[in-house]
Amino acid sequence: MVALLLCGAGAASMEAYVESVPMSAGPAEPQASTLYYRDGRTILARVGTTDHSDVPLSSVPPAVRSAVLAAEDRDFYDHSGVSIRGVLRAVVADVGGSRQGASTITQQYARNAFLTQDVSVERKAKEFAIAIRLEREHTKDEILERYLNTIYYGRGAYGIAAAANAYFGITPDRLTAAQGAVLASVIKDPYGFDPANDASAARSRWEWVIKSEREQGWLAEEPHYPPVNPATVQAPGPDGLVVDRVERELAGHGVTPRALHTLGLSIITTLDPAAHGAAVNQVAAHLASQPKGLRAALVAVDPATGGVRAYYGGDQGRGYFDDASAAHPAASTFKPVVLAAALREGIGYLSRWDGSSPRLFAGRLGVPLSNRGDQQCPSCTLEKSMVESLNTPFYAVTEEIGAATVRSMAYDLGVARTYGGAPTLVDAKGDPTPGRTRSDIAIGRYPVTPGDLASVYATFAAGGVRHDRYFVESVSTPDGRRLWTSAPVAKRVLDSKAAADVSTVLSAVVRGGDVLPGRPAAGKAGAQQWGDTKDNQDAWMAGYTPELATAVWLGKARPGPIRDSAGDAIKGETVPARLWRDFTRDALDGTPKTALPRPAHVGRIDVGDAGRSKAAARPKDEDSRPAPGVPVVNTAGKGRRLALTFDDGPSPYTAQVLDLLAEQRVKATFCMVGEEVERYPELVRRVVAEGHQLCNHSWKHDDLGRVSAVAARDDIIRTNEAIAAAAPGAPVPYFRAPYGSWGSSAKVGSDLGQTPLGWVVDPDDWLLPGADVIADRIEKQLRPRAIVLIHDGGGEREQTVAALTKLIPKLKRDGWRFDLPERTVMSRPLPQAPAPESSSASASPSPSTTPTPEAGASTRPSSGATPGP
Repeated sequence: MVALLLCGAGAASMEAYVESVPMSAGPAEPQASTLYYRDGRTILARVGTTDHSDVPLSSVPPAVRSAVLAAEDRDFYDHSGVSIRGVLRAVVADVGGSRQGASTITQQYARNAFLTQDVSVERKAKEFAIAIRLEREHTKDEILERYLNTIYYGRGAYGIAAAANAYFGITPDRLTAAQGAVLASVIKDPYGFDPANDASAARSRWEWVIKSEREQGWLAEEPHYPPVNPATVQAPGPDGLVVDRVERELAGHGVTPRALHTLGLSIITTLDPAAHGAAVNQVAAHLASQPKGLRAALVAVDPATGGVRAYYGGDQGRGYFDDASAAHPAASTFKPVVLAAALREGIGYLSRWDGSSPRLFAGRLGVPLSNRGDQQCPSCTLEKSMVESLNTPFYAVTEEIGAATVRSMAYDLGVARTYGGAPTLVDAKGDPTPGRTRSDIAIGRYPVTPGDLASVYATFAAGGVRHDRYFVESVSTPDGRRLWTSAPVAKRVLDSKAAADVSTVLSAVVRGGDVLPGRPAAGKAGAQQWGDTKDNQDAWMAGYTPELATAVWLGKARPGPIRDSAGDAIKGETVPARLWRDFTRDALDGTPKTALPRPAHVGRIDVGDAGRSKAAARPKDEDSRPAPGVPVVNTAGKGRRLALTFDDGPSPYTAQVLDLLAEQRVKATFCMVGEEVERYPELVRRVVAEGHQLCNHSWKHDDLGRVSAVAARDDIIRTNEAIAAAAPGAPVPYFRAPYGSWGSSAKVGSDLGQTPLGWVVDPDDWLLPGADVIADRIEKQLRPRAIVLIHDGGGEREQTVAALTKLIPKLKRDGWRFDLPERTVMSRPLPQAPAPESSSASASPSPSTTPTPEAGASTRPSSGATPGP
């Protein structure tokens, strides 16, 4: 009895509360919101709905209604308007500091049409009560009709009629099931699921809606994804992209795009009117005289807070591509991250490193690394290496402390760990080591966004304290209530003394150029080379004063060569540096000047590799041999020798290569792809008959570095069998992994009796730079006992043959001799297949009659190994 009385009293109290909650006669009309600069008075932009008209539910096809129900409330016609579980879950989430939306369409309509967007238990209770009253006073169809006419779909479209027009240019009665699923998808996130903003996310959400409809039996056939109109520009000009950033940031704090576009909010941003104006004006001024197609991005951050003071990602407006949030290879602007990591590891900036060019590093898989312009500095401090922008010292530092250490430092300083859901600062699919970070991080190989790079340099400017980047200071309703206020996040990630040393080095860089903004400043320029050319595809300047850190990027919509009005390649120290200088000067005009910190001389200076690298290399070059399973990069004999190795064949060009080698009396190694061996068996036999060596280059030229040891073994054996079938009894003493991506394949090849074959010289003739360029690149990279990588197949090779036709005689005149690569394991005869009856098979030589290499070339195996048959 007591329990029944208590339940009755509770029900009566709840009923009384439901009836006491005031509810207006109709939903409030949408109001535009206003974005202000950080002063809270100067208007930056207005954001609001521009298209709204109600339609009856009968004008909305049933398939479209089903899509909305599948996406938002599958049980809409079965419940009483509220989800007790959803309300409790939302209350618990809000009390815990997170956010949880309502779970029924009726509750969503109650919140959007009659309530504010504040987050509180009281608001949740009112939402509950109004939803119950709506269900009592209106039919389900009436509620759904009101919901469809008041929900925000993005693109300034308020209601289903406006959405049909904005996305498809039609009236709602003409919407198909596929189109309805697109509109149902964007309800959850009108910006993030708009195909114009994120096509991949939009497609995934659409597929989920379609799947949900089919699970409910509401969709008989699975439709195709429909074409969607491009978004019209709601906020044109550079400020439009700022509005996009603000909308995304607010959504992360629970202020929905619908609230931004309909509730008349006042948003105070972090942007400074002087700085942002300077960014827009200076970008326009510096691009005005440059060739069309050149694009720019500029992001300026307050080091003391992380607030974005200026932002330029393009001038087309909302919904267009944002270059300031797009990732590009950071090039030499990433070297300060390496310096910071070295300082944290106890390596001082006055330590001396070998800045010779080119240099070989283990992480380069036999490909030498050069400095720009082939600058030489055999004993160089890290400070001078930064000023001169040398590659080899910073690569050496990275190999010393580990690429993962540099990556961790970059994350700490402000680089995001993911872009678009994919991890950053690691090899992507198709790279040598997918998912891992190589020492190429030292030379800015991995892409970062201008925004993240600005945050990195802001951390240096803040003495090693990272402040998360943000755009919004506060959000208020029309009656002055605060919906959200920023709370900047700060974390020390680098010792202040180490940060002072970074500033010391980078200030020397700025002083050494012509980019002084008229106050103490530090910075670094950089440029990413366009393929194997003298052009660049990305040009950067990142720098800071104690008051402002800025990253500037120049490039194209699609990567390609960037040149200035004079036709010269754009470098970081040219247009980007001048843009950074002029922007910084204007943005800080009238601001007191602040000195940069004095150097603290963190770390030791007796830890560099200056003098050590050559001493370490000498015994390896002349005396020692790699262990089995380690790719060899030297010739068998000593002295001024080189070994030519041809990859990716046999091919229609192999005959031309063999003719040239026969004319010049040079023996070489041919690394053969199994599939191509089956296509050109007669060329394999000719290679053997003319005394050249064979090398296994996998079955299909696939990346063996990404497969298991068992799969690599199967691949190598299958290729061996193809070679044995083409040239019975011929030895295959070498194995080379495609792309130089070894994984476990080097050891597998070694276990099978094939020496893993690396290289020292790579002219990169895949990119077809021209015969003279190929020859020149080979000459510049040569060193005694070098293995030279040249391609025989896989594209047009006429210019490769032309390059060698000129180069081989010249090298002979210069005293070079041609040899074969050394061996580290005993090669065994391949299983001999039955000889074909054709006469061509009988012409193949036996192992004992294989011709010897060019006179004077050594065939002596490595220590501990014996020659192959």
